[in-house]
Amino acid sequence: MINKTQLTTLLLLISLISFGQEFPKEKSEKHIQIKGTNTFMIPPRSFEISPNFKGFYNPKNLTAVIMVITIPSPYSEITKGVNSEVLENKGMKLKNKKEIKIANLNGLLIELDRPTNEAVYSTQMLVYGNETSTTLINGVYIKDSIQLGEKIKESILTTFVATELKSNPRTALSYSINEKIGGLQFHSMVGNGMLFNRDLKIPTESDDKASLFTDKSFAKVLITDNKSFCIERIKKYPGDYSLISDKKINEVEIDNLKGFELFAKSDSEKEEMYQVILFDKDGGYYLFIGTYIPGSNNAIKEVKETIKTFKRKS
Repeated sequence: MINKTQLTTLLLLISLISFGQEFPKEKSEKHIQIKGTNTFMIPPRSFEISPNFKGFYNPKNLTAVIMVITIPSPYSEITKGVNSEVLENKGMKLKNKKEIKIANLNGLLIELDRPTNEAVYSTQMLVYGNETSTTLINGVYIKDSIQLGEKIKESILTTFVATELKSNPRTALSYSINEKIGGLQFHSMVGNGMLFNRDLKIPTESDDKASLFTDKSFAKVLITDNKSFCIERIKKYPGDYSLISDKKINEVEIDNLKGFELFAKSDSEKEEMYQVILFDKDGGYYLFIGTYIPGSNNAIKEVKETIKTFKRKS
């Protein structure tokens, strides 16, 4: 005897194979807007809007999330790396990939597995975009949670994109900075972060190559040694950055949050970096990364002054 869940899954598979995936042409009363985006979804039952990222989470099961990320890069470039060989080199296994259309935009439905030390996680992913930006909707859960995975996939297939809606992505952030300091201009949002530079080009072509990236950690992870964390963080950036030891690591405090500032350099990129990390008392952190050509004193000044205007929203 086939049960209701199996029947729903079977019908879903038949529609995918026989007719191609159809996404909603309009939103229903059950659709919820992802704050700061033009994306609407019907979340699985027991999922709520996340206070820490764009998307939904289950307060009773923190291993399962649906996260929306917009990247200011062409869809054609982002999806180049979606193949078995590239993903396997990153420790992931591609299980399924299907081309789709959503709101007249090219897209992909992707299913992959990613093993970690704790468990194997599965991801149901919807990727769509144009030559300006790309949106990724990631539904992540422990692989053995089969029924939960089906519910997350069903939720992703309810995605409705209101292309005519003009949204301000910064409204979804839990913090702000004064964007009128110096000559740095807002370029785009990436996850919980903002990107600024002088000429709104990626990569920037300004004389000093000045840029500023702000971010907030998705999870409220408690960090035991804040200073060491700041030093280790620079090793995670592309470009082989190393600490500039003679500029020292200094304690800073902004908006009643304490943290550390430091300088690093990348010989391969011929670039310097100014990094500030502020630690939240309840766990997690705020990250600020300014990059520029070595010796660009005005860029350093503008980056520092902008970071000092950081303020959490009440």
